[in-house]
Amino acid sequence: MRVDNPKLIHIKEALMASGSVNVLSLAKNLSVSEVSIRKYLSELERQEFCIRTHGGAVLVQQPSQPNDVLAFDQNKSDIAELAASLIPAGARIILDSGTTTAQMLPFLQKIPNLVVMTNSLPVATALTEHSKNATILMCGGTWDPLSQSFQGQMSEKMIASYNFEMAFVGASGIDLAQGTTTFHELTKLSQVMSAVSDQTIVLAESNKLCKKMPNLELPWLNISTLVTDNLISEDAVHQINQKGVVVKTTSKKEK
Repeated sequence: MRVDNPKLIHIKEALMASGSVNVLSLAKNLSVSEVSIRKYLSELERQEFCIRTHGGAVLVQQPSQPNDVLAFDQNKSDIAELAASLIPAGARIILDSGTTTAQMLPFLQKIPNLVVMTNSLPVATALTEHSKNATILMCGGTWDPLSQSFQGQMSEKMIASYNFEMAFVGASGIDLAQGTTTFHELTKLSQVMSAVSDQTIVLAESNKLCKKMPNLELPWLNISTLVTDNLISEDAVHQINQKGVVVKTTSKKEK
């Protein structure tokens, strides 16, 4: 299939604009069959541009470098630094896989006597190489190459056998009425992380409020704090506060 195919380009642009696409809508907009749309989506999935879902597909978040989940991003780094500032010395924490939570690594190295559980192989590797005073726990499970992490029932069982003071998790999307959302149908692992922790801290950029994902991951009831950037609106902060969640925002940069 030619990469300059106009219909393929249209689908890629739609994925980049909204984060997800629907087979029925694409077929109608492009005046082609649903079978053809599924073929285009299969090709994009082969290119690791998207992940096929029931009735559509979702965009794969592209890191700055191939397979580099620790690639630097200033906005995410600012959020991560603020989140790390909440951690006291000697704390027991869980660090979920994800590009924003991974940005916490350089700041965790400055906090003494941490116990860190993670399902992310790159995070565990970085911590063991650079954090000389931290105890690292790595859960097993089923390897997910897209997130570079372990998932599934084995991971859930291992994490459930511990208790922690803080869980740090990311979010694919945020629903002001419900909580954090995701395109993945399997959300149990982050829910287990939250259940075994005294506090659950979500790290997410404010633009995640614009991303509509089909599956509820963590309801506001399970979240203690949202750490985000300073572009979040006052109205959104108020609505989240009304759910009993503390919102912490990064400082505005001087021009």
